[in-house]
Amino acid sequence: MPEERDMSPLEQQAADALRRARQLPIGASRNDLRQLAMGLLWLHRNGMHALEQARANKIAGWDEASRG
Repeated sequence: MPEERDMSPLEQQAADALRRARQLPIGASRNDLRQLAMGLLWLHRNGMHALEQARANKIAGWDEASRG
């Protein structure tokens, strides 16, 4: 496991969210923190460009569907 000083800010935030999630009882709040951590790790791996591209594709698909 990498030390915290070797981790990027997104990885540190994800690790913090997972630590907080472990302290919570099983339920929605715990799941929300786990999903947040997974999203941060995805963003770290894929970068902001991939996120913007996914949003653009979603918007383009929604525009085409609304035109009917």
